Amino acid sequence: MTQDSTLEGLTDRPSGRRSHRLAVTGLVLLVLAGVLGLLGPRTGQVEDTTGPWDLRVTYPSVTRAGVPTPLHLTVTREAGFEGVEAVRVALCDDWFDHVDFQSWYPTPAAETGLPGRLVYDFDPPPTGRTLEVSLDAHEQPGGLAGRRTCEVEVLLDDVVAASVSFSTWRLP
Repeated sequence: MTQDSTLEGLTDRPSGRRSHRLAVTGLVLLVLAGVLGLLGPRTGQVEDTTGPWDLRVTYPSVTRAGVPTPLHLTVTREAGFEGVEAVRVALCDDWFDHVDFQSWYPTPAAETGLPGRLVYDFDPPPTGRTLEVSLDAHEQPGGLAGRRTCEVEVLLDDVVAASVSFSTWRLP
């Protein structure tokens, strides 16, 4: 008759001290990255200043579920907006699939859906050379991590007058 022991092969000291140290080091690095703000929301800025229309976009470059995901557009026209009926801005539509859209400030006068993009018509400012538009939005909770790229265009008679592209990384 053989006797089975649950203690056979066990040592008095734990094995895997190296893996324990690596796990603790990884945890410390993760906490340090959080404290330094490397895992939190960040913004980026891109601009196109090649023609008479200037476009600057401040966008969320890194975001997380549930946090504000603001988008700010600045459209400047050297000659001002006199005689311009509407400032048309086209954005990729799939970027909006991952945000809880609240509202544009100011509110667009019109909105049109085209294949792959949304076009907003904003009333030009009554004075000055610059129109500033802000989007109030939050990153959807429960979404998957990943990278999304979007293109923003200012349209003049359906021709691109200024264009920028940006990417947003969503962390889990």
